[in-house]
Amino acid sequence: MSTINEIAKRANVSIGTVDRVIHNRGRVSKETEKKIRKIIEELNYKPNILARSLSLSRIFHFGVLMPKISPENQYWEIAVRGIDKAQSELKIHKVKITYFQYVGYSERSFKRESNKVLKENLDGLLFAPTIYKTIDSEFIEKIPPNLPFIFFNSKIPNTNCLAYIGQDSFQSGVLSAKLMQMLVKQKGTIAIITIFPDDYHINERAKGFKSFFKGNKDIETKIYGPDRSEDKRAFERISKTIVSENENLQGIFVTTALTYRVAEFIKSQGLKRKIFLIGYDLTERNIKYLKEGIIDFLISQKPEIQGYQGIYTLYKHVVLKEKVEAKIMMPLDIVTKENIDYYDIAKF
Repeated sequence: MSTINEIAKRANVSIGTVDRVIHNRGRVSKETEKKIRKIIEELNYKPNILARSLSLSRIFHFGVLMPKISPENQYWEIAVRGIDKAQSELKIHKVKITYFQYVGYSERSFKRESNKVLKENLDGLLFAPTIYKTIDSEFIEKIPPNLPFIFFNSKIPNTNCLAYIGQDSFQSGVLSAKLMQMLVKQKGTIAIITIFPDDYHINERAKGFKSFFKGNKDIETKIYGPDRSEDKRAFERISKTIVSENENLQGIFVTTALTYRVAEFIKSQGLKRKIFLIGYDLTERNIKYLKEGIIDFLISQKPEIQGYQGIYTLYKHVVLKEKVEAKIMMPLDIVTKENIDYYDIAKF
């Protein structure tokens, strides 16, 4: 039996767009609607009547466990944008979303919010793990067997999660190292800033980066951390240490969306020599320093699409009873000041 997901793939559109066409809810161009209806006819698609009737008689309650949006890290704000978009599109199917947001990398705050999750009668959970040791030992094991959960942004290995939505963290580290090699033209040191030592995907990025330069006698890589703080002073301290300890510093690789903090430091010091800088994500402040040429490359993780896909994957599994992919991998987009204007995040 054909599914909405199959129609979306063939038409190269989102599941939400197909849903709008099927239920005549507008906001779709005539050309796109014509293409989708043709595919529906070709596949002889029949809506899941059972799921639709269920959606009229009950509410499907999904939880989202993730860090709070903070002024220091805009990454999560972008993810919420995608989650809210999915909720808006699925409102007609009685899908309700409740956020459980904890403070940064605070274990106490995480425990408080994760305990709230366990007390709710949820139909599904979208989960962005960031405190690896705490999550692994105290929360994952407590998740009821009948509660499907999806990891996004990062994952915890060896769990019974329904799916993972995000990048291949190790390969993104390898890619970043290859980009750095293209920039660095002489012998020297490249610093890797990890910041959050227990975060699985942060560690994988650092491992991938280091693996690329293994055996390279001209380049020495050094990891700096751990430090759980996201504030400006923490980055100033670690940046000062890196510059003072490495006379022949060539570049810095930041494994998080807080790349702009290092860019702020580099700009404030007025250094005569160029220090190449590579990091993650299209937040406003990262884009600012990318355009100024202080950040050389950003790897986009598409957090808005991760959040959007996460809710729709739960919807497909819980409401439509469809089989879902165990891995939905985000592309490793390389963004520079030359192509940043073609990434219109606000329109998602």
